[in-house]
Amino acid sequence: MNQGRSDVRQRRPVYKGDNSYQDEPKKSRAHSSDKWKSAACIALLLAFILTPVVILLTPSPIDPVYFTLPEPPEFEGVLEPNNLLQKSERIFENEISGPESIVVDGDHIYTGTADGKILHIYKGEISVLAKLGKGPCGGFDNEPTCGRPLGMRLTKEGYLIVIDTYLGLFKVNVATGDHYQLYSAEIPVNGKRPRLLNDLTIAEDGTIYMTDSSTKWDRRHNRHQIMEGEVSGRVLIYDPKSQEVTELINSMSFANGIQLTRSEEALLICETTRARLLKYHLKGPKKGSLEVINNNLPGIPDNIRRSSTGGYWIGMALIRKKNKFSFFDYCAEKPWLRALIMKVVSMDLVLQYLPKYGLVVEVNEEGKVIQSLHDPTGQVIPAVSEVEDKDGVLYFGSYNLPYLGRLYLQRYKKTKH
Repeated sequence: MNQGRSDVRQRRPVYKGDNSYQDEPKKSRAHSSDKWKSAACIALLLAFILTPVVILLTPSPIDPVYFTLPEPPEFEGVLEPNNLLQKSERIFENEISGPESIVVDGDHIYTGTADGKILHIYKGEISVLAKLGKGPCGGFDNEPTCGRPLGMRLTKEGYLIVIDTYLGLFKVNVATGDHYQLYSAEIPVNGKRPRLLNDLTIAEDGTIYMTDSSTKWDRRHNRHQIMEGEVSGRVLIYDPKSQEVTELINSMSFANGIQLTRSEEALLICETTRARLLKYHLKGPKKGSLEVINNNLPGIPDNIRRSSTGGYWIGMALIRKKNKFSFFDYCAEKPWLRALIMKVVSMDLVLQYLPKYGLVVEVNEEGKVIQSLHDPTGQVIPAVSEVEDKDGVLYFGSYNLPYLGRLYLQRYKKTKH
């Protein structure tokens, strides 16, 4: 009995304001929180230390080659900036996507789009003329099976000849949309399959000259090809009689736009990664020779087409201007930097932050620039894949914009800008 009372007396009473029991969990939680903070700090420190190591040890997706570019040209004389491209109108805006190449025949316009379609536009009405691949379309993964029409031309018989970068060379009946494959890109040429069929030009006898920009990279990875600077680009010939494709020129760095001269004695070829224009002689005393006729274009060239005044229009994807920073020129002599960039940064992200500047130039047959059209703001025509010239009315294509550009150049050519 006394022992029981003693036990009761020895119990410590708990009062309302006594927090001694509650302090223990708080201390435990604080100690646990400190542990987590320490662990987080250690993890961040390790990440800071190890990230450069991981980046250095991770192989680059490209194997860049060293090359040099001359100092970009001054924008003076025939390259003096103007606002002519800003006077263009956007047509069929948000109705088409990536009209890379354009053919205009009277009231009829033909173009190929990013979702694998060949469109026919007649008096403002757009219809699908043909689809060369199979669905689904519109995604990165299915582009090779959906197809992507690039260069196109009209034959003297009225057929549309189209290069699909993945599928090959096609002949399309513009009245019915029926199409026939002339050449499959699955077939190797000189031991190598084309990976980036790009543009074409057609001779009077039906011979087709076409560019294969790379035997390593396809269109989806064309930024890799440009950043790598490799030289697997080439010019191929389709013989309509034998229906065979052979290799004419090789070892080119992103062979892109191609155009026969008016006499058909030579080919003019845009070499994109080197920012220059080449001339290959098909006839005459220089037959079989390839020469550089402009080694310092004011931009990164895409397609080339005849102008209505005797020259040749070249569309520029990016500009190169003296005393203005050029990401492309800066990286040219730094293959290590190009390798690093492709490890850690998306090129699409890089391109978003590059200054927008629309530019097309007209050159003569010797490669000399004789005229230029500018959009210094990049707001109307930020880049041009191709210029289609119909009696002074210019149509501008692009690889990714949701519209065509159109400029009635005759209205402005005699006015001062």
